[in-house]
Parts: sequence; structure tokens; C-alpha cells
Amino acid sequence: MKILIQDGLPFVTAVLIYRGKRLILENMLLDTGSASTILSTDQVQKVGLIPSPEDPLHEIRGVGGVEIVFSRKVDCLSVGELAVEGFEVEIGAMEYGIAIDGIVGLDFLTQTKAIINFDRLEMIASGSQRQVNLGNLELSC
Repeated sequence: MKILIQDGLPFVTAVLIYRGKRLILENMLLDTGSASTILSTDQVQKVGLIPSPEDPLHEIRGVGGVEIVFSRKVDCLSVGELAVEGFEVEIGAMEYGIAIDGIVGLDFLTQTKAIINFDRLEMIASGSQRQVNLGNLELSC
């Protein structure tokens, strides 16, 4: 999966599947400093993912301040070759002053064993066989 740098921040495209409906989220911030993956309420309502009284509520804190979100398991969340079925995401307003569809957090990155390569601006699964040329030395990553 290619990483795009916009306004100095890394972005990727994700695909969400919820109750069999597919949604492409083209503007997902890649954030290793975010413990959880958060999706924009405005985006996920397109596939019928709206709050219900049974949803657990959480308070999250970050650079943007404090926000109340609800959490829900989705059928699948994928970023390129990386995917998690039955993945729990948080959903909130995400009014951070920049237009984003969500945040790919550390929970997704660790579950998929993602490798982020900023030299190549790509994110791959740790099982992917890539050759890295370091002068005359070649390593499999």
C-alpha cells in the first residue's frame, strides 16, 4: 500500500466492510501514536454504521483534545494487503481541523504486523518478501 504525504502527514486508503456493504476511505491518517483506529461518523453512516444504545462509549484524548466515541466490530478493515476480520473500531465526529476519513491506529498496525517503510513510502505485511539493497548486502525483510 502506497503512503501519500499530504501537508506533512502520512495518508493511506482503507476499505471498510460492514454488514456486507463496502466503503472506500481514501483519506485515512496513518498514526502510530494513536492507540486505536477511529473512523469518521460522516463516512461510516454511508454503510449504515450509526450509533445504537448498546454501543459502548469511550473518551479518547489526543492532540485535538477530548472526544466521546462509540465502538463497534466491523466485518473487515483492510489497508492494501493488510486486513483484519471482526475488527473493533471507534467512531466519532473527528473535528480536528483537517479533513480526514479516519485514523489507522496502532491496534490495526500491530494486529496486521505492518511494516512501514518511509523511504519507499509504503506499508506492507511483515510476511511480504522484500529485498532491501544496502550497498552489496541484501536482506530479506
